Amino acid sequence: MPDWRITATNHTAFTVSDLPRALTFFCDVLGFKATGTTRQQGDAVAKITGLPGAVLDIAFVDTPAHRIELIQYLAPQGQATLPLRPCDAGCAHVAFEVDDAEAAVAAIRAAGYLAVSDPQIVPAGPRKGGKNVYVRGPDGIIVEFQQAPARGMSAE
Repeated sequence: MPDWRITATNHTAFTVSDLPRALTFFCDVLGFKATGTTRQQGDAVAKITGLPGAVLDIAFVDTPAHRIELIQYLAPQGQATLPLRPCDAGCAHVAFEVDDAEAAVAAIRAAGYLAVSDPQIVPAGPRKGGKNVYVRGPDGIIVEFQQAPARGMSAE
């Protein structure tokens, strides 16, 4: 057991290739509120990131119960890679509760983004009977929508 403790969750971060495009997705499509964009650089940023000469633009989007940090590195140049698959080490996603998974997927598709599938019924476990679906935003960021099971559904 460590002699220190984690006291709260502060935020989740995603590195993006185009900060304005990512803000459009999170704010205009998902409906979150954004902070202003700040540029960070210098010795402290280089030491925090482990990247000498790092220059980055940062914005936060506030969700109903969580904050997401969006970071675009202006230097050094990032590597262009294919989006990670959910089974690839290092792949991450953020999940949000929604009241209507089908409507959420329709909005994602209407905005030109990919829903991996239609919402699927959860077959077992504490969310049995609920609906889950992965969607992909800019840079392949995975967002999961979870709709609670209808009342009266029992967990296994």
